Amino acid sequence: MKIDGTIVFQENWVAINAKNESGKRAYRYIINEGSSRSSKTISLMDCYDLYARSKNNKRLTVWRDTKTDCKKTVLNDLLKHHKRTSRYKLDYVFNKTESILTYNTDSTFEIHGTDDEETVHGLEQDAAWLNEPYKISRDTFDQIDQRTSDFIFIDWNPKKAHWIEDLKKDPRSIVIHSTFKDNPFCPPEQRMKILGYQTVNKTEAYRVLKNEAYQYDTAANILNLEPRAVRELERCKLNELKKSGNEFKWDVYGLGMKAENPNRILNFKEIPDIEYLKLVAPEYYGTDWGAVDPMGVISVKYYDGALYVHQINYKSENNIRESLTETERKQIENHQEGLIVWLFNKWGVDKSRPNICDNNRISKIVALRNSGYDYAVECRKWKGSIIDGIDLLNGLTVYFTSSSTDLKYEQENYQRKVDRYGIVMDEPEDKDNHLIDPLRYVAQFLQSEGVIRIAA
Repeated sequence: MKIDGTIVFQENWVAINAKNESGKRAYRYIINEGSSRSSKTISLMDCYDLYARSKNNKRLTVWRDTKTDCKKTVLNDLLKHHKRTSRYKLDYVFNKTESILTYNTDSTFEIHGTDDEETVHGLEQDAAWLNEPYKISRDTFDQIDQRTSDFIFIDWNPKKAHWIEDLKKDPRSIVIHSTFKDNPFCPPEQRMKILGYQTVNKTEAYRVLKNEAYQYDTAANILNLEPRAVRELERCKLNELKKSGNEFKWDVYGLGMKAENPNRILNFKEIPDIEYLKLVAPEYYGTDWGAVDPMGVISVKYYDGALYVHQINYKSENNIRESLTETERKQIENHQEGLIVWLFNKWGVDKSRPNICDNNRISKIVALRNSGYDYAVECRKWKGSIIDGIDLLNGLTVYFTSSSTDLKYEQENYQRKVDRYGIVMDEPEDKDNHLIDPLRYVAQFLQSEGVIRIAA
C-alpha cells in the first residue's frame, strides 16, 4: 500500500525497521515531540496501519489516560483519516463496541485507556503507543513497557516537565522532532493560529537587530533584510499589536520546545540522594492519601534554613495492591492494621517522628496510631491556607533528592489558576500536588512549632 505521508511518517517508519550491528531492533522507544499540527499523530496512525497490514498476528495498542478520551481523539481521527484516504474497512473489520480494528493479517489496532488498571496490568502487546501521555504516570508506563515485545511510540508536545525527559536518555531511544512546518497538510487556519503566537524577539530579524527590530522600518529596509525576514518581522509586529504574541505558546506550540511556564509557582533544587542520607538533622514525614490518585509520602529534614525532601511513595493504594505478591498479600491479611501500617513498616518510617497526614482519611491515621505511630497527626491544625503554605515554601530554599522524580515533575508543573479572562490568580491549580501538599503540611507544622521562624 502506498502512503501519502509527511517526512514525519517516513522518519518513524525508518525507526521502526532500523537494525543495529547485531541485526536486532535498533530502537525500542520512538519518541515524537514537537509542535501542534506537525502530523505526529497522523503519521503514527499510518505507521500502525501499514505495520498491521504487513505483519501477521501483531497486537498494536494505543493509550491515553482514559479510554473515553482515546476514542474521542485517536479513534475519531483515525476513522476520519481512513475515510479520507479510502482505507476505511479496507482489509480490516472494525468492532465499534470494543474499538478494535482486526486486519486480514490477524493483526489488531486497539484503543485503550490507562484508567482500566486491570487492562494495564494484564494486557500484552507487540507495540504500544502512548498518545499525549501527560497524565500517565511513570509507574503506569513501566507496566505497559514490561508487557510490550517490539517497540513503543510516544507523541507529545514538551509543554511541561515529564518522565519522558528521562526516557529520552535511554540508548534505545530515538527522538523525532517536528513542527507544523513539516506538515504540508496543516490546515491554513490552524497554521495562521500558530504563527500568531510568534513574537518579534523570536524572529530572524531580531537575531540581527536585537531591540532595534521593534522600531525597524520594514518599508525602507535600509539594511536590506531578506524579503522572508521582512515579512516575518511585519507579521510578528502585528501579532504583538493584536496581543496574540506569546513566547511560551510559540516555543511550545510553534517550535515544539519545552519552555518555562510563566505561571509556575515553585523552583526547587536537586541534590544527590547521598547528600540527603548523610545530612544529620531531625526527620519528619508528610502523607497525602490516595486510593486512585497517587498516595504521596515524603520524608523531610530541616537544616540551616533549608528543607531537604526525599520521595518515599507515589503509587496509589490500588496500584500497590495489584503489584503485591501472594506472599505479601498473606502478610497483610495476617496484619491486624492492614495495608497502610504494613507499608509504613516496610518503608522504614520512624515511629518516633511526626508524620503530618492529610485529614481526609482519619481512619488511616487512627490505624497508624494504634500500631505505634504515636506522632501521626492530621494536618488541619497547621494547614492554614494553601496560599500561606505556598508563600512559606517560596520563602525557603528547598532541595529534593535525584531519585524523587515525581516531586521534580510536580514542582515544575505546579502552577497558578488562570481565570476565563486570562488573569493569573494567587491560588494554585488543584493538580500535580500529591507530593507538594504533604511538603506544605510539614513546612507549616514546623513553622507552628517554631522550628521555621520566617514569616509565611
